[in-house]
Amino acid sequence: MNPLARPLLPLMLALTVSGTAQAESRMVTGSGGSASASIDFRIVVPPIIRLIANSHPNRVSLAGTEAVQQLEVLTTMRQGFCASLRLNMSGVRDWDVRSVGGAAQVLRTADGYRVCALRNGRHQVALQHRFEFESTAATGELPWPVQTDLSAL
Repeated sequence: MNPLARPLLPLMLALTVSGTAQAESRMVTGSGGSASASIDFRIVVPPIIRLIANSHPNRVSLAGTEAVQQLEVLTTMRQGFCASLRLNMSGVRDWDVRSVGGAAQVLRTADGYRVCALRNGRHQVALQHRFEFESTAATGELPWPVQTDLSAL
């Protein structure tokens, strides 16, 4: 390589690169030279109802008892969720359910109860159950007699 070309090489490269950069850019002046852009974001939240926890005693006493059931539900549905509670065994003379703390509405239905929370989010619902069995003289325990099903509103 020519000894005079070596110091000029960076200058020649800079001129070549700036020439290619100018081909893709331009300077706008005057009143008509404004730039604008719009961005449209759309966030889609999928509709879900997820039962995170359903805790209750494994067994209830035949002598008549009260028990607390804790439901923890996560929903993205705007209207919230409902849970249907039904007895899954015979021999229950009376059954009553109340919401502890008022976090959900409890309504009696023909085949059990309907528990509803009327907004989206994470819900922790405590339900107080009272059972009276047909043979009150009997002793012992039975498995948890309530079936819980979730539904969207």
